Amino acid sequence: MKARLVSGLVLGLALLVTAGHAQTARAAAPSTVVPPRPATSALPALTPDEVQRLQRAVGMREGGLPERARDTLLTMLRTRPHDPRLVRELGRCEVQRGDWNAVERLATAERLLARDTLLLAPELALAQERLGRPRDAIRTALEAWTTSPAEGPWAAATVLRLAPVDARTTQQLFEAAVLPRPWRTDLVMGLARLHAISGRADEATRVLADAEHRGNRGNLRVMFADECLRTSARADSNAAFAALFDLTRDAARRPEERLATGRRLWIAAQATGREAEWAPRLAQALRDVPGERWGPDLVLSLVRALQRNGAAAEARALIAANPALERRLPDLALERAASLAREGRLDEARPLVDSLAGVWAPARFLRAEFEFFAGELDSAIVHYTQVSERSDDPDAATALDRLYLLEESPRAKVRPMLGQIAYERWRGRTAAARVLADSLWRMQAPRGEYAAHAALESATLRLEAGDARGALAPLLVVCDSLPDDRLAPVARQKAGDAYAALGDTRNALLQYEECLARYPRAWNSSEVRRRVERLRREKRL
Repeated sequence: MKARLVSGLVLGLALLVTAGHAQTARAAAPSTVVPPRPATSALPALTPDEVQRLQRAVGMREGGLPERARDTLLTMLRTRPHDPRLVRELGRCEVQRGDWNAVERLATAERLLARDTLLLAPELALAQERLGRPRDAIRTALEAWTTSPAEGPWAAATVLRLAPVDARTTQQLFEAAVLPRPWRTDLVMGLARLHAISGRADEATRVLADAEHRGNRGNLRVMFADECLRTSARADSNAAFAALFDLTRDAARRPEERLATGRRLWIAAQATGREAEWAPRLAQALRDVPGERWGPDLVLSLVRALQRNGAAAEARALIAANPALERRLPDLALERAASLAREGRLDEARPLVDSLAGVWAPARFLRAEFEFFAGELDSAIVHYTQVSERSDDPDAATALDRLYLLEESPRAKVRPMLGQIAYERWRGRTAAARVLADSLWRMQAPRGEYAAHAALESATLRLEAGDARGALAPLLVVCDSLPDDRLAPVARQKAGDAYAALGDTRNALLQYEECLARYPRAWNSSEVRRRVERLRREKRL
């Protein structure tokens, strides 16, 4: 797993380096570049016989005969000593032979004589790594990369692979290469990537921002974030979010630019399931941008994420900052009512949703829910009925389920308590809901009017809290005492889930199979059948 992760990170950096070559070459100052490797065209031309012999040596090496290729090259070097074309091919032969000492001797001597840091650089770095000197390999790779952007892909792979051996030294060498060269996009990106995979996302952002300022560039953080988001590594995601967030909260940038990066960050957060983490931070970062510039889609999405994750006050503050938008967007007005209700201010929320439901159909289900929560069951039944009769309404099935529940025992005195439990669950207060559900179960067990529903509520909340053993008792009572209740198939399934959570595969399978045998046409039979097949497959394995 670790090898695959490093491989993915290295591939991402290679793409970054390749993308930066063209920009780097245009921006580099000639006075700061080490003299490059002599061009092949500047060397004395090989004779046709020498070309043929060199090609034959390459063919032998590629054909798995490095010893014979080496002999041919050594013979040719007697008449053409230190020719880089022959020296490079000889180095490759020594690498294939695995003679790392020979590779190091050859590379050290020839590089010193030619004063060329690029000559045999990949081979020397590999030899130093295999000889147990990773710091020297890192230094060799960085020297070559600093000299020529074209060496970036292999050098980046070497540096990032070996960096964990001595992260501090690697960072110092990298910074020494980047500091005087802010125009070298590939090196800046490489250092940022090193910080990212080391878990220093903020430091990666600082490096990029500094290079943008000193190199008069304005898109490095965006480029870096885009490349990081192409991988599935958590460290890369953290670095991408940090870079985008830094751009979003920068008050010196134009509002439209900040909103663009904020949207990009939010899309990434939604794609990776990190809305709860980033919704409040993003709302805070953009608080000084006029609300009318945000756009309804971003505001509404953030408000809903804040609501779902228990930040009702932050959601309401975000809505209050966009009063004009709320007047044009009924979804936002509905979210404001929901925000008040989640804070326990149901009496304040109800008039808002009542007036909205009179002119906007999507608000009708929430109106019925609020009436159910408040114990006004007759009104709730009327409005649930209206919603359930609209087949195109996304809440029709839920409304119909509520109707079944409320009309199951119309004269039961505990019906308002059902609404209280539902309200606490809807608000996210599962502990309070569990207390109410347990109380209802004690009142109704074992054969009360709402005994099966109370048992399921109590058991479900206990399963969600990790108390599978506590969930079993009410479920088994329903299975044994109320086998004809409409909720009995669900109780059997939940009992199997509880046993599975306890690691009791045998009893879990018995409950699932009993559910299929007793209720073959129950609405949950397909799901139960899938669980049976999965457990049987696991037992065979």
